Amino acid sequence: MNRARVAAAAAALLVIALAGAALAAVQTGRLSHEQSISDDRASALAAARQIAVDIADYDYRQIDKDFTRVTQEATGKFLSEFSTQSAGVRDAIVAAKAVSQATVAGAGVVNANAHSAEVDVALNRTVTNAAAPKGTQAAFGLQMLLVKRGGNWVASEVNPL
Repeated sequence: MNRARVAAAAAALLVIALAGAALAAVQTGRLSHEQSISDDRASALAAARQIAVDIADYDYRQIDKDFTRVTQEATGKFLSEFSTQSAGVRDAIVAAKAVSQATVAGAGVVNANAHSAEVDVALNRTVTNAAAPKGTQAAFGLQMLLVKRGGNWVASEVNPL
């Protein structure tokens, strides 16, 4: 009879150990998923901050390089819109000798997952040109929809706030 009790206790301990291992595996999976979501949010936020500055920051002496940088960070609707709009203002920027310097005042992730993110970015910008050599300042915001392409976040839509 003693053997039966020992066997039953051993079986009970085995069941408890297996249940504990299963629970640990589930918790590890949950933590890994939560870490992945946190990483996606952080990388989307960093990308949106940089893309927003790249959109608002330009120098007439290297305008083509500045515009190319933005098109490399764009896709879909935003790529189409930016390509059309930048072509329309390029000559005016060069003629005015305009330089825009932008900084991020604040930014936040509205929603994000592994494949897409919505980020709002607030910018401060100073624009100097031949007519305003001391510059004019402006603050504005952008609502950005990002998608992941080839492991990198790119802007698919950009709208003023």
